This record gives sequence, C-alpha cells and structure tokens, in this order.
Amino acid sequence: MVSTLYESVFGKRFEIYDSPLLPDFKDYPDLQSDPVSFPSEKGYNYSGTIYYYNNVPKFKGLIVFSHGIFDGQLNYLPEIDYFAKRGYKVFGFDNTGSHLSGGKSLRGLPQSAKDLDTALDYVTREINTEKLPLFLFGHSWGGYAVSTVSCYNQYDIKGVFVQSGFNRCCDMVVAEAVKRFGKWMFALMPYIKMYERIKFGKAADYTAMQGIAKATARGTKFLILHSLDDKTISLTNSVLLNVIKNDNITLITEKHKGHDSLDSDKAIKYKKRLDDRCYDELGKNATSRAKRDFYQKNADKKAYFEIDYRLMKLIADFYEAGCR
Repeated sequence: MVSTLYESVFGKRFEIYDSPLLPDFKDYPDLQSDPVSFPSEKGYNYSGTIYYYNNVPKFKGLIVFSHGIFDGQLNYLPEIDYFAKRGYKVFGFDNTGSHLSGGKSLRGLPQSAKDLDTALDYVTREINTEKLPLFLFGHSWGGYAVSTVSCYNQYDIKGVFVQSGFNRCCDMVVAEAVKRFGKWMFALMPYIKMYERIKFGKAADYTAMQGIAKATARGTKFLILHSLDDKTISLTNSVLLNVIKNDNITLITEKHKGHDSLDSDKAIKYKKRLDDRCYDELGKNATSRAKRDFYQKNADKKAYFEIDYRLMKLIADFYEAGCR
C-alpha cells in the first residue's frame, strides 16, 4: 500500500506542458539565456540555463536556483530576471523527471537535494570559472534542497535563501496523505520512512535542520522566509520552525503570503480571482487539460507573475552582504 501511494505521486514525470502557466521569455527580451546540460549518476542528463545581462561590467556573484515540485526553472523567471538585473549570474536547472531534464520520474522528495548536489558539483567545476561568490535560492521542494545539500557535500556557499521550505521528507508525505485520506494515515509513518530508506539510502533521513547546522558551522548565512498562512507546507513542517537558530540565520515570517510568498499582494489577489473564475466556469471536476487551457487563455501574465519588490530587495541585500 505504501509503495502504491508513494509512486502514485512521485513515480511519474512532470513535463513542461503539465505546468498550467509559465512566464514567457519574450517578456524578458534583454535577459541572456545560455542552455547547458550535465549528466546524472543514473545516465540521463539535466537541463540547465545560465542567465545574465550583457551590460553587467562585473558580476557580483552566482546564484543557483532550486525549484519547487511539479515546476521547473522557468517558473522562476521573474525572480531570475530581478537578480540578473542586479548584476548576478544565475544558474537554473530542472530536477530529475521535471520539465526538460531526463529521468523516468521525480523519484521522491529526497531527490531534490541530490539533484542540487549534482548541479553544484557541475557549477563549481564548469560554470563558476570566475570564482564568483556562490549563493543558493530554493523554493518549497527547492527550499528543502538548498537547506539539506550540505549533508551530501560541503561547498563554499556565502548565502542561502530558503522560501517556504520543509524540514523532513517523510513528514511532508504523511501530511499530504492525511489531507487526502484522513488522520489514520499517521499510522503509516514508519512504513513510509522504511520505503524512502530503501529507495534513497541514508539520504532519506537528511533534514534541513541537519544541513543548515553543517553549513552555518562553516560560515554560510541563511535567510529563511515562511508565511504563517502557507497551506502547502505548514509552519509545523517548515524549515523556519525546525531550524536551530544561530548567529548565521535570519528568520522572516509573513502573515498573508501563502506558499508563493514572493508574489506581490496584487498578484495574490489576482490569482485568487482567476482561480475562482476557473472553478465557476469549469466546475470542481474539470480535467487538468481544461484547467491548463483556461489559464493559458485567460491569465494576464504581467499581473499573474508580479513579484513583491520589498521582499526581493531584502533577499538582494542579503546576497550583497555576502559579496563583501
């Protein structure tokens, strides 16, 4: 039963067309994007991109993005463009089984940290030839990855931004199962932990708390953001609530930002209206294809993808402190 439940979520790919709405490159005409690929241990290739602006005389640093589950690097173009304009090189990539990268499936929640470790090994050898200060940006599944990656290997990372991340994989699997099937699913916790251990080995037990402790001991700074009303990752399961605080960690809470906490207030309201309209027009039993077509036809991308510049500036200031 546990294997069936687990593989029903993680045992398949999520292609780029599975995302109902993506930012469009044509909205960022001056943003340069150089595609690259790099190999995984299992024989498939990851798809990555180096983003930058040509008019930057000297890059401040290199920011590596780790995306959320069911998404890919393109979902973060507004944030990527913001940092590229601020004078950074940015590296984005798609995780295993996601969008343009290879792999038969997502495999499971621990995979994002493994993917990031592989990406950082590639980046430090092949991309960051200028030895620019290295920073990480991770959202949700990627928030877990950027927090946990130091359990795999130690890198010279100056600063890490964690947006809406979770602390432990099995807790998130159980939390989602409880939402779908009821509280009796808590009884499956030992079996879920066992299944992940069989699939991922000791990496199944890595937590954000452990990774952050290892990284901060080497001087890496962390900026951790979580909204109190996040319905995707509860505060109980968040990186923010579970991390052991020290002088290298800064915590930020928002009250009404939800899971996509870098959306502007206008974007949050716009998305709510669009979601309500979709439900009213298509009904609760609408297919994924119908919803995708609705959003592609009706969404105003400028309004939909507007970012919160107040919070983005906080992150930029955090990174720039690490450049000094």
